[in-house]
Amino acid sequence: MPDDAVVLQLLAETPDLSDILRELIDFDVEDLAYAGAFAARLSSGEGLEAIAVDGTGGRYLLVGAPAPVRRVLFATSEGSAGPVGPSLADALATMVAVPNWRDLLGFSGGGRLDEMRRAQAWLADGEQRRHPDLGELQVALAAGLGLVLPDDPVLALWAAVSAADPGVDFTDGDDAEATPWDSLFGPWTIERLMPGSG
Repeated sequence: MPDDAVVLQLLAETPDLSDILRELIDFDVEDLAYAGAFAARLSSGEGLEAIAVDGTGGRYLLVGAPAPVRRVLFATSEGSAGPVGPSLADALATMVAVPNWRDLLGFSGGGRLDEMRRAQAWLADGEQRRHPDLGELQVALAAGLGLVLPDDPVLALWAAVSAADPGVDFTDGDDAEATPWDSLFGPWTIERLMPGSG
């Protein structure tokens, strides 16, 4: 798959693709005005470069020194952060394949692959109703950005987030004692949304 810079250049030069990404997975490469206003850092000392935001204030960041491909970290607006892919192309391919990826993480039961699969089975119909042309959008993004969508995107998502180094903390603030952010894996299971769950 293409290098990070190639993907970003394609998005900058192809507004139609950028618009689809914004609508489908809330990945916005244009509205970065507030992304640099935070004092985000990793305890490892690795650099962070903001490349996109979502509509709630979350940020997508490339990790490490400039290189053809870098890990992608997603930091939510609610105090969770973690890796979502070993490269920008890999991260986007997984997110495009499962546009409800945030929900799958939120209902992962603390990072269990089986719970993520259960959540996907429950939520898949709703995702298709929200995007009746989902298959066409996925094909357009894959072709336009050179993405290879994973055969098992739930597994790919779980593996990417599970690759977080437990010894490296993400913080956001000027205080050296700032509280480390939580994992992207949420504590809930899909039962939370099921009728009669209380």
